Amino acid sequence: MTIEHQFIKNATEWRQKALSASLAFGASSAQAEDVAQDTMLKLWQMRAELSRYRNIEALVSVMARNLTISLHRKPSGEALSTTLNTLSDSSPDPEQQLMGREAVMQLEQRLRELPPRQHAVLIMRQVEHRSYKEIGRLLGIEETSAKVLLSRARKWLLNELSKE
Repeated sequence: MTIEHQFIKNATEWRQKALSASLAFGASSAQAEDVAQDTMLKLWQMRAELSRYRNIEALVSVMARNLTISLHRKPSGEALSTTLNTLSDSSPDPEQQLMGREAVMQLEQRLRELPPRQHAVLIMRQVEHRSYKEIGRLLGIEETSAKVLLSRARKWLLNELSKE
């Protein structure tokens, strides 16, 4: 059995474990869905190395816990533009302010390069804090499609920003 087939065979169980762990650490159901999705994405990316771990379920729990803790540390309820402006203006050093503004401009440029649906899903989820169900209804797509689009947008942005 290939690594991919083995991964697919266990994915549902691992996703449920990630969801439960995230909920146990205080995430809302929508946040726990995001954490479970991110956990599964990270597991998929490291699928070739999973055989090194004795207990993958424990790994899933730890990953979900860490992602949930990180989620709680982020400021909530702020619009993306407010957060970006804060990043660019919070430093008293003019050189750091300039670097922050450049980083914000790069991020904004990358956001504009996203395909329209991915951009819409990302904004609806991250800025407007809409549920996947609502996003699906507004865009006329399935809830799972909204999750996939968000995942692809996040992954693409991460790859593009890490190149710089």
